[in-house]
Amino acid sequence: MGNNRNKYLIKNTLLFTLGNLGSKLITFFLIPLYTNTLSTTQYGTIDLVATVSTVAIPILTINICESVMRFALDKDADQKQITQIGTYIFLCACLFGLLIIPICTLFNQISSYAGLTYFYVISLAASQLYLCDLRGKELLLYYSIGNVLHTLLIAVFNIMFLLIFKMEIKGYLLAFIIANLIISLYALIVGKGYKSFTLQRINKKLLVSMSKYSIVLIPNSFMWWIMNSSDRIMVSSMVGIAANGIYAVSYKIPTLVSTLTSIFNQAWSYSAIREDGACDEELYNNRIFKMLIGIVMLIGIGILTFVKPFLSIYVSEEFFSAWKYTPFLIIGYVYLTLGSFMATSYTVHKDSFGYLFSGMFGAVFNIVLNFALIPLIDVYGAAIATCISFFLVFIFRLIHTRKYIKYKIGNIEFISGSIILILSSAVIYLNNDIGFVIQVLLLGVAVCFLGKPWLPMLKKIIDVKRK
Repeated sequence: MGNNRNKYLIKNTLLFTLGNLGSKLITFFLIPLYTNTLSTTQYGTIDLVATVSTVAIPILTINICESVMRFALDKDADQKQITQIGTYIFLCACLFGLLIIPICTLFNQISSYAGLTYFYVISLAASQLYLCDLRGKELLLYYSIGNVLHTLLIAVFNIMFLLIFKMEIKGYLLAFIIANLIISLYALIVGKGYKSFTLQRINKKLLVSMSKYSIVLIPNSFMWWIMNSSDRIMVSSMVGIAANGIYAVSYKIPTLVSTLTSIFNQAWSYSAIREDGACDEELYNNRIFKMLIGIVMLIGIGILTFVKPFLSIYVSEEFFSAWKYTPFLIIGYVYLTLGSFMATSYTVHKDSFGYLFSGMFGAVFNIVLNFALIPLIDVYGAAIATCISFFLVFIFRLIHTRKYIKYKIGNIEFISGSIILILSSAVIYLNNDIGFVIQVLLLGVAVCFLGKPWLPMLKKIIDVKRK
């Protein structure tokens, strides 16, 4: 049983790595294109459009993509009806989404792009829905290919519209809209989701069940928007749109932590559903959790060590000061990643209220701290507020998920990793060669303390690839 469960987890991890890491790396290396073709003000405007979509999509679609994925994983799932319900709600979203256009006109920065913002939101909602449909049907290879193809299309169209046609913000948005529509068609075809386009009556009982699960996630999505994006709006209004452009770049580096580990968390969610009710469920969960602690702490410390030399060649000089805010964001994302792992217990038990309560808890602290700190210390205030709120979400989930699994943090990996992470974050502000040497030494110590739990898993992954 142990070998089968590990093989299943490793296989899914590799598939998600193919799709997520490939696409995220392409996105990551597009940043130099954006920072060299767009000004800080233009990049800040684009970030606001993305922020609007983050709020609009969950509301318009009632987060139905989450239900499409989760309900399709049940053993007795009627996948055709599940996809049909997702499509029905998406079509309703297209209609009600027209309200985005007059709403956008209320914001000076994006009023000129109201129509494009609508198509950006709708096309992104479509791609999310039908990619989630692939995940629910466990067509993970097609899902991973779709992710990579999606990002490649975005890259190609961005190069075309930004470098060749010099279309600036309009070109950026058009690149995403076209890529979203193409990938939606791809997912519909390979997942045979088009077969759900029938006049067959919708299963009302299933519609209600899926809606109940996903509607609760709407305020949860809003709470995560507060923690991830509201600080950018507040920085724009309190400090300036150019400062938000720099802060948006500082966000790109720490998200590498969540990008790399979310690959594993996505794969783990499938294993967690399978392991529900197993006699050694808690023991196995904690074994994997301990391994994740070692990985995420080491990634965070590694990024802190090399973020400044990397940014010096990665972005234009105008954006280099973004490094100042990354230490707080990296710490926050490390603990958020661990909290996300624990949150798989909510997914297993379809406890959408667990997501809601933990998100609300962090969001309340985030917005209060933003109002208190940004007027005092500008952009640093937003970064510190995000760090604290992410850590509080981690603590909340550690306590709240004990009714399902008692996750353990009293191990050498968590304690030593936390200490080294904080020390490395402080040393980065020495801003000289001595500080960099100390950071490298801290990274070496971290490898010694944190490598043991995940090296066996890495060896198994390499063995799988060789076979």
